[in-house]
Amino acid sequence: MSKKCIKCGEILPDDASFCPHCTTVQTEKKEIKTPRKWRKKAVIGVAVLAVAAVIGIAFSIYHRPKTYEGGAQITYTDKGKSYKVLLSFSEEGGMTGHAQGERTDTLSEGMNSVLPCQLYVLNKDTGELAGEDFSKEVESCKVDTKPSEGSQKMEYVEPVYNESFPNAAYVSDINYVSDSGTNDIQWTLTMKNGDTIFLSTRLTIEKQPAVSYYAEDTPMETTEELNALLASIEEEASADTPVYLHLPAVTYDGDITFGDHVWGISGSKDGDAVTTFTGTVSIKGHDGNYADLSGINFEGKGGIGLDAYCLVLLTDCNFTGWDTAAVAQNGAWVNAMECTFANNTAGLKFNTSMAYGTAPNYVNNTFTDNGTAVCIDSLPGNEVIDFAGSVFSGNDTDIENKADHAVDTAKATFE
Repeated sequence: MSKKCIKCGEILPDDASFCPHCTTVQTEKKEIKTPRKWRKKAVIGVAVLAVAAVIGIAFSIYHRPKTYEGGAQITYTDKGKSYKVLLSFSEEGGMTGHAQGERTDTLSEGMNSVLPCQLYVLNKDTGELAGEDFSKEVESCKVDTKPSEGSQKMEYVEPVYNESFPNAAYVSDINYVSDSGTNDIQWTLTMKNGDTIFLSTRLTIEKQPAVSYYAEDTPMETTEELNALLASIEEEASADTPVYLHLPAVTYDGDITFGDHVWGISGSKDGDAVTTFTGTVSIKGHDGNYADLSGINFEGKGGIGLDAYCLVLLTDCNFTGWDTAAVAQNGAWVNAMECTFANNTAGLKFNTSMAYGTAPNYVNNTFTDNGTAVCIDSLPGNEVIDFAGSVFSGNDTDIENKADHAVDTAKATFE
């Protein structure tokens, strides 16, 4: 035993808890410290931080940039507003909220054409057009075309606001040929808040087989021979068969009528000789048929040079000496590119309340010494007639716009 009483000093067993001599308890008292308040505050602080972290994560998730994919139509919500965003090839369909996920058109063999792909935005709750408000939140808008296997890639114009389609937020012109086949037209919109919108529609072009006639193989040197050929075409070829005529460099006297087909009529040159018409040429295509004329002179002494009842596209054609050089009658539209209208009482005239097809770009034409170069009596649609690169010189009246149709002459020249 080596343990001593802490009070009297008597020797005690090692495991003694009190002294039998003086009854003193041998256990030493320890000071109990009061818990410090900072520990409680720390616990509260940790809890607050945890709650804040949860809230922050929830906020981050809610405001994280989102991706929207939905074919030709999606519903997009931003800043408390919901939008119906859709693609259409039809202005009427777009304005009424009908998306167009696919479209199939026919095109004559060897031809090319353009179709505007339009993006519309409507207020999801009211159905009213909301393209202007929506566009303010768009950082960028891009288009691409993806051809299916065995198809050709369609060309496109990057989407912009187009005054010819004032109700659409964006329009991209899709350029295609008869061999284009099927393409997916993909739109990508990047919003200012980081959201991304993907839309897609499909365009399929079916080629129409055509028949062609060449001057070296088929008699068409005179007006009589050409009229005989046209009569046989009406008997032998169905109205939906495109017909291509490659005319010789001769002058055709008298009136000539081209019937209800898709026409590709090409003139030619041989020294100073050029394919020339001196009588009225009437184009009678109906129900969506059209005509493409190029490299032809129209030389008259009064009357009408070109009398159109369908969509007629003129390229590198010259009109001189007519009371009315070219007129679009009801149901028609006449387009001219790189053409000359000189010394006519009226050059290009529109007198139609409806049209099966339109082509509003009148690029690089020359209107010289006419009474009225362009006369718009009546013309349907919202397309802006654009005279970019065209020259007006010496006309009594350059443009007489009785219909008050939208016209853009900002890039035209007036002398």
